Amino acid sequence: MRTPVLLSVIALLGSSACTGSNFEEPSEVRRVRVLGIKAEPAELALEPNASTPPPPVTFSALAVTPDARPVVVTYALCRPDVNPYGDVACPGDSGVPLRDGVLSLSDPAVQALLIASFQAATGSTGGGDGGTFDFNDPQVQQVLQAGLPLFVGYEATDGSGTPEGVERGVRRITLRSTDAPNQNPVMQDVLWDDAPLSGPLPLGAEVTFTPVLGAGSEETYATADGTQTEQIFFSWFATGEGEVGSFRSLEPVDGKPGDPTTTYTTSATPERITLWVVARDGRGGTDWTTRTVDVGP
Repeated sequence: MRTPVLLSVIALLGSSACTGSNFEEPSEVRRVRVLGIKAEPAELALEPNASTPPPPVTFSALAVTPDARPVVVTYALCRPDVNPYGDVACPGDSGVPLRDGVLSLSDPAVQALLIASFQAATGSTGGGDGGTFDFNDPQVQQVLQAGLPLFVGYEATDGSGTPEGVERGVRRITLRSTDAPNQNPVMQDVLWDDAPLSGPLPLGAEVTFTPVLGAGSEETYATADGTQTEQIFFSWFATGEGEVGSFRSLEPVDGKPGDPTTTYTTSATPERITLWVVARDGRGGTDWTTRTVDVGP
């Protein structure tokens, strides 16, 4: 049984969902979930006037379960003639498998799909002659300057064959020509009371967690409106009986500072929880960190 792709896309983008007795909170982990997918490097960046493809990109997933059972994740580059956000077979018949999560434009199967993507976007085959690709073709150069979106589908499964044991979704990555490619942010630490989170946390109490980014994580980049600075936001997830106060951190807006913290109300009885925080820069860069701590004595 296939999990609707839109639900997993909502989780990856950090959007809120309806809640109630039959719904899990966005921050809860009750089943197989993919909390984030990181591309390394963060985008397919082709140096201007380069005659060779950019280096391969490797995808890794933060695939979790409430009891830490193993999860296997497979990836595929989706065909341009299907809706990647629909319930399509990608991975499957609607995509090119990416072995070990590696997307390489030197792969002939990927090149064929890339030619199809350019044809869908421009009507041009990208200067290819039946299986090759010319990055110096004028139409290709024009598309690359704006950026060509590609879609990588994933399937995460614990092998149980149950609806709760599988999640399918999609991750967008951009192929573009640039001499300043985006870099992933670096999640360095999580603080509680201004100290690295280690526990134990008090029972039945509200605590505040603060994410710490590594130096240089908030990059500046050029846009048509001038130089911009990334506004990194954070998504929070946890196991156990406690409750995350803010699933997604508040971003800076209209010159007002945001708030990267979240509150967490601990359970009334002792337990061990796992906390995940995922950082995203809004341009495809992603990173995360994990902490497992005790609640109560």
